Amino acid sequence: MDLDRLTGEMFYHMMENATNLLKENKSVVDALNVFPVPDGDTGTNMSLTMLAAVAETEKSGKSGISDVAEALALGSLMGARGNSGVILSQLFRGLAKGLTGQESADKHVLVNALSEGVRTAYKAVMKPVEGTILTVMREASEGAASASLGQADIARVWKAACKSAESALARTTDMLPVLKQAKVVDAGGKGLVYILNGALAALMNRGEQFEPTYEEAKVGPGFEVTDEMADIRFPYDTQLLVSGSGLDADRLRLDLDLLGDSLLVVGSAQVIRVHVHTGEPDKVLSACLARGSISRVTIDDMREQHREFKQATADPTVELDTATLAEGSPADFEAAQEEAKPVGVVTVASGQGLIDVLTSLGADVIIDGGQTMNPSTEDVLKAVTGLKARRAIFLPNNSNIFLAAKQAKRFSDKKMYVVPSRSTPQGIAALLALRPEQNMETNLKRMAKAIKQVKTGEITYAVRKSQYNGFAISDGDILGMWDGDIAVVSRDPFDVLEKLLEKMVGPSDEVITIFFGCGLSEDEVLARTAPLSDRFGQCEIEVREGGQPLYYFIVSVE
Repeated sequence: MDLDRLTGEMFYHMMENATNLLKENKSVVDALNVFPVPDGDTGTNMSLTMLAAVAETEKSGKSGISDVAEALALGSLMGARGNSGVILSQLFRGLAKGLTGQESADKHVLVNALSEGVRTAYKAVMKPVEGTILTVMREASEGAASASLGQADIARVWKAACKSAESALARTTDMLPVLKQAKVVDAGGKGLVYILNGALAALMNRGEQFEPTYEEAKVGPGFEVTDEMADIRFPYDTQLLVSGSGLDADRLRLDLDLLGDSLLVVGSAQVIRVHVHTGEPDKVLSACLARGSISRVTIDDMREQHREFKQATADPTVELDTATLAEGSPADFEAAQEEAKPVGVVTVASGQGLIDVLTSLGADVIIDGGQTMNPSTEDVLKAVTGLKARRAIFLPNNSNIFLAAKQAKRFSDKKMYVVPSRSTPQGIAALLALRPEQNMETNLKRMAKAIKQVKTGEITYAVRKSQYNGFAISDGDILGMWDGDIAVVSRDPFDVLEKLLEKMVGPSDEVITIFFGCGLSEDEVLARTAPLSDRFGQCEIEVREGGQPLYYFIVSVE
């Protein structure tokens, strides 16, 4: 029997089965990396994002497809981990928009919702690149759209999406040079194929998995999204709540879109939260009043605060937002802030030694995570919200956390600044540069300059055979990476350490800091690193226990 309409219950079970299939195969996706290192986490990030989405749907208890999609969007947004998880959450956000007001959906409504999901996901990335999960999303949507023009029912339309996704995934190898060199496909795209196929299996009420047609051996890396700084062009930071009945966040968002930037309009049919940087706050208030009653209105003039800061925005290593979304009344918020210190710091690390160092340098909250466990949007938001500080600086220490941080700051109840440190050594350098008694603009400049001056080395082991950048890598080889690129391959971590330092250390460098972990003993490390003092005599060398998993050494050269 043809399936003409998709109900909320059916859609929920599709996503539940999709989550289960991805969870079962997350280790496969985790291992898919151009670099054959043991910290691939695309599968884990996407799996945890899906789990959060489904959990929110269960909690909501709603049955209409619009309600289910809205819950999936909220759960995936707050549970998004890593760049792949954030992009996935934006697909759900667009799906929810396309299904607004629908109790069930026919194939045409579903196809339109998929298209809206893809548009929203592309918008979430500053510079979309083809050959990634975005490509797989887009071609899946296009395949579904083509199938919907004929006699195909919903199940066949979804199957067409799966087939198109598989075809797109197989072609990602030839779309990005880094994938072609490694002869692999994109990991984020493969994770999406698992999601689509798991959903199809539930839709067709089949116990078996819908098998992809591409070769299982072709696996690849997740897409690293480059996070860029937002340019604040409008002087008034305006925020408020709109209350009423039958509110339409999408329509209000359209009304406000031309009035400024850094626009956030989220909520329900009863309450909508608005944040926008604008030059015409009166027009923002008028547009909101036309929809319902307004409360918790805060308008801050940012011109004086950011006169110097606008010069700092020429530095792409600092990414900021001054959104202030107070949960209580403005008076309560201001009273609470009077008791708080001017600025607090939240950062991310794994390994007790590294955590101790960051704490000693003034980090207020350290989220346990990093390479193998990226914190979610909600993790970051909770940490920032819990700070007893008027403003928060967040140091991700990992590029794969940038998008989750960007999402978190949109919902933050305090001014939040993201200084995009890509490694723990960069985070340490940024903390050393921080002067709490100075103004924020000066500190952000200092921290941005500090992270630029740090070279980061990481030494880990290969988990599979691979070819990369002229290196023939075998399973178990020791890999030395300089600022994220493989520079040395050998069989002994101490040999790799010396060779990596030979490449990294220049005549003007003065300090080498070596954090050891991954089960190495202090006695062995001190004995075998002692000759480095003679080899690099111009540098002060400090060796400390970092306790980090998977990485024998994390090295900082300044």
